[in-house]
Amino acid sequence: MHAKFFVSLKRVCSVLNRVYLNENVNKKSENQQGPKFCFETLFRRAIQCLTPEEFARIPEFRHREDALACLFGRLILRHSAQKFTGEPWKSIKFERTERGKPFLAEPADTKFGLNVSHQGDYVAFASSCSSKVGVDVMRLDTERNNKTADEYINSMAKSASPEELRMMRSQPTEAMKMTMFYRYWCLKEAILKATGVGIMKDLNSLDFRVNLQDRYRPGAFVTSTTVLEDGKLQDQWIFEETFVDGKHSAAVCKEKKLPRECVFRQDPETKIFFSKITFNSLLENAEIINAMPDNGLAIYEDFIKKPRKTF
Repeated sequence: MHAKFFVSLKRVCSVLNRVYLNENVNKKSENQQGPKFCFETLFRRAIQCLTPEEFARIPEFRHREDALACLFGRLILRHSAQKFTGEPWKSIKFERTERGKPFLAEPADTKFGLNVSHQGDYVAFASSCSSKVGVDVMRLDTERNNKTADEYINSMAKSASPEELRMMRSQPTEAMKMTMFYRYWCLKEAILKATGVGIMKDLNSLDFRVNLQDRYRPGAFVTSTTVLEDGKLQDQWIFEETFVDGKHSAAVCKEKKLPRECVFRQDPETKIFFSKITFNSLLENAEIINAMPDNGLAIYEDFIKKPRKTF
């Protein structure tokens, strides 16, 4: 049940941008019609493969990337639940905890956990044999509203422990300081999502300790990071830190203790990197569960009119 994959928002939006937003082209070429038709078909099918409750939030987003991220996140959860359980797409049902974390309600009594995150150019997914798993992905932005790295870190100081602040400030370059900042933020989001807390008032009570002997860079797979809460080691967790690409870091938090039937108990050192999954693959075995007028045409046309983010 351990899996990690991602969907690229940037790639999808780039195709759409070439097809729809090139105002200098009056007549679309044959090769432009291909991507347009393919995406339109997938999009209109996808929105009808969600329940009305799952779909409701998607049209509310102002920007195209956010609407897509929401759509992909919901599809990834359904796709994975269907794959893991073998149940029909229509019988899969998600509900949310009081704090808003989605969980698989039907089929009931499943033991595995699923989680999604979206930020920057990607929607990321992680699962575990145990129910408690959290994933976070962060784009390593260089723009900081004209602030230096130290100024930016100082503005977020209430969310970091003294040791984390020391580590961030001691990095030799601006880029390395910000990479360390995003690393800590990613870790904190991952553990909050694994526990289901969601939003925590005192993030500085979570004190992550990283081993600088383990190089943190694209291609790395770091599992040596530990966390203290209010000064006490929380050794029930394991953190897997990787990169989706050179500009996006990711962290997965999951329980060390796995169910007896989990195949990963035999080799807990197995490295599972993020792999890419396509829009088309997400709809494998999908079924229409919320048929829309005109096969979702109006929703698609509204989506196409949404502006793209400029940052």
